[in-house]
Amino acid sequence: MNKKFEMIINVLIYLLVFIGAQLLVSGAAIILYMLVSIYKGDFESDIGHIENEMYQSIPIIYIACFIVSVIAYHIIFKRRKRSMFEAGGFSKINIYKIFILAFVGVAANITIDFALDYINNHFNLEHVFSEYEKIMEQIFASSNIPLLLLSIGILYPVLEEVVFRGFIFNELKKNISLTKAIGIQAFLFGLFHLNAVQGSYAFLLGLLFAYIYLWTGSIWAPIMFHIAINSYSVMSIQFPELMTDNIALVILFAFVFIMGTLFIYKTRKKDIKSDEDNPKIDV
Repeated sequence: MNKKFEMIINVLIYLLVFIGAQLLVSGAAIILYMLVSIYKGDFESDIGHIENEMYQSIPIIYIACFIVSVIAYHIIFKRRKRSMFEAGGFSKINIYKIFILAFVGVAANITIDFALDYINNHFNLEHVFSEYEKIMEQIFASSNIPLLLLSIGILYPVLEEVVFRGFIFNELKKNISLTKAIGIQAFLFGLFHLNAVQGSYAFLLGLLFAYIYLWTGSIWAPIMFHIAINSYSVMSIQFPELMTDNIALVILFAFVFIMGTLFIYKTRKKDIKSDEDNPKIDV
């Protein structure tokens, strides 16, 4: 089989498992809700009511999606007689980099939130941001903070990094130039966030996550960065006092974000070469 055709098939399989798990679990949750409501005799067929119930259950749905996805990927790689952990890029990383990336992730979250607020307040994009804000409200509708942290703050960042930076990115860069591989995986990552605002900054973060993965040689690095971003989002929405519009503080956090990223770059693995020197870098 042609290598690039095989690459496309593999990328599609990874994406279909990721999407299919979400559709399967969401569909099962709706059916279960209907059956339980009918059994209790308080079923309401109003779509809006069903949606509200589903939004409250998003943490459980995300956890179930994570479990279903992991099982499906395990079966795929077992049939191929490959290690899922090796394919996902799980390798050792210096512990101090994990702590640095946690701080950098929090700083990145605060910087991004401020940038989004600034764009929303100074440009005529209310219709775009209203859709984004509605989606955020739906995702964080549950008031169960431990479950939100576990699902949105930890498990889903792990899943997304393994799928997009681990399976997909690793598959791409074996067969096409590194530059194209980084761009394609970031585009797919942004596309699957399904709205213009979140998709735009997800694309930019996807680029950064890929470089951090390359610089450190371990998927644990973007995972920790991603966990810090998502977990701080959960906490700042539940506790608005964690958010800030103080310019001096935002500048400080932006500085931490930039300097932390530069530090990870400066301490990168020495066997990482340029795209021109080696377009198929193995990490």
